[in-house]
Amino acid sequence: MELKTSQKTTTLVFTTKKIVNISNQLKGKNFEELYFKAMNENDLDALSKIIYIFAEDAENGAKSFNNSEEVYDFLDDYKKENNKSYEDIFRELAGAINEEGFFNSKMTKKELTDKISNPLSTISMNELVKSSAEKAIAKVAETQILAQA
Repeated sequence: MELKTSQKTTTLVFTTKKIVNISNQLKGKNFEELYFKAMNENDLDALSKIIYIFAEDAENGAKSFNNSEEVYDFLDDYKKENNKSYEDIFRELAGAINEEGFFNSKMTKKELTDKISNPLSTISMNELVKSSAEKAIAKVAETQILAQA
């Protein structure tokens, strides 16, 4: 995937090493969950880190940016020059990542659109069950403590 502004052209190159690096930077284990959570929350810090890690100079393959802070300026220019929103950028990037097969499984366009459109799809069922179980246990413990008092 290539991102162009009048000042800079960068190529986003997807590799397993970069996916792991992003997961580590965003403090998670599942890249797909991290990506769609960042997208649904419109997390610009996560977007800049993702682009920073994937971005390579189109001509020589070197890193395109010195740090993720430089990505913010690039994003401002990209949005303005291409009449894009952050949501548009997240969607384009999701499409490219999916095409390269770097989500848990390669999705059809409809599956990807459904996942993008449904914020609940980013919630890990394990997290949901864990949270619900913790609340239920706390409620039972509270009831037993009150009964003993």
